[in-house]
Amino acid sequence: MTRRKQVLLTDRGTLQRDWPYTRARFEQRLADTADITFADVQETNLATLDWETFDAVALLGGDLDASILARAPRLAVVGGMTDVRGPSCFHLLCARNIPFIDGTPAWAQSVAECGFGLILSALRRLPHWHRSLADGSCDWTYAYGQFCDDPDFVNGSLASKTVGVVGMGQIGSRLATWCTTIGAQVLAHDPFAPASRFTDSGATAHHLDALLDAVDVLIVAVPPTPSADRMINAERIARLRQGAIVATMTRTAALDVDTLRTRVLANEIFWTTDVYDTEPLPANDPILGRNNVVHLPHIAGRTRDSNICLADILADDFIRVFAGDPPRHALTPEAVNVRTNIDPG
Repeated sequence: MTRRKQVLLTDRGTLQRDWPYTRARFEQRLADTADITFADVQETNLATLDWETFDAVALLGGDLDASILARAPRLAVVGGMTDVRGPSCFHLLCARNIPFIDGTPAWAQSVAECGFGLILSALRRLPHWHRSLADGSCDWTYAYGQFCDDPDFVNGSLASKTVGVVGMGQIGSRLATWCTTIGAQVLAHDPFAPASRFTDSGATAHHLDALLDAVDVLIVAVPPTPSADRMINAERIARLRQGAIVATMTRTAALDVDTLRTRVLANEIFWTTDVYDTEPLPANDPILGRNNVVHLPHIAGRTRDSNICLADILADDFIRVFAGDPPRHALTPEAVNVRTNIDPG
């Protein structure tokens, strides 16, 4: 009789608090393959578990130290969410040739779709029209019979625009592809991305300064890595054309936000964003309610689909490893080096 795989799912209250759909999906996906043991590290010391039995760990709480791994001869794969450095046990897993499955791409589709919506909303000022209808201030008259956009900012169809994408990761590459597909000219900058990433999305690789000089719409989809810190500094923000749209998602670490805010408050830039330098935003923040801002409260990735995708990424790669096949979302030392390297050169 074939031995069923044994999987440990750890938690620190996170699944119930933050990922309400992930556990059930994960258990459903592995039901035919494995028995799952659940351990909340707030109640269970992982060191007390019988580590000789576990083939895989979905590490969503706690950590694996050297003493635990020494007692886990069957362990073949670990996965979970992580920051740019990987889990603290990453070097120990690498020494054992145990892949760590990175679940962070689970957010990508939802964040990218929301970002695309932010761009379209800025071009046509959709939230502002919605608000004027809702509060009764819209009188259905326009400056011109067939033009109702704000001429002080980039407006109208995305297909006629030059779009710049900074950060060609899971989110930025999706947005580059969609903008290209809709007809926009797309310039992209990412010193770490392979050439195929640009080719596959239809984007043209550009030096950052030249990109900033050329674009109507700037998409910033850069994670908070050391090399990205304020890469779009005050001097570079000054290069953006009058009326340009800046769309930010994931984080704002790549931007000199003070300078961006100054240009927004001076009605020189339209900012459409899901993320901020300070969260939550103060109720009296001067960007709130402005004619040249579309703002969301950091909701882009918070979807049921992201919950499901996290479970699927982990379950799919666990099943691949159990079958002797290579995983598709394994974090590599090279990727960690890229994420943490201060100098992209």
